[in-house]
Amino acid sequence: MKRNISEYIIYTFFAVGTIIVLFIVNKNIDNTFSFYFIIAYVIFLLLSLLYFIVAIVINIRKLKWYDIRKRIYRFITLFILISATTYSLKYIFRPSEIDVFDFGTPLGLAFGLSFFDLIFFKEKNER
Repeated sequence: MKRNISEYIIYTFFAVGTIIVLFIVNKNIDNTFSFYFIIAYVIFLLLSLLYFIVAIVINIRKLKWYDIRKRIYRFITLFILISATTYSLKYIFRPSEIDVFDFGTPLGLAFGLSFFDLIFFKEKNER
């Protein structure tokens, strides 16, 4: 479980930036510095997301086909399960707000739960 120094920098900036953005939003601070800071924070989040996607792709290349197939099956199963649960709960509690194209949250949750450990762990999984 070897970590890269850039990951620690990303975690630190994320924690500090989140606290500052929450403070700005909570206190309703409205000036140019806070506006630019929030824009820079969003750009940082997008770049760190890109970094983590690249880390996943690099680490998934190290896996055996069996492990990749297992993760893809888990992803598909979780996506279907979370989508079905979301649509069922919306049908029961808010039938007027059902949207056929509301699959972003289940997709992100399923992807995150299936490939989460590939972001942080550099060693390949042994069977």
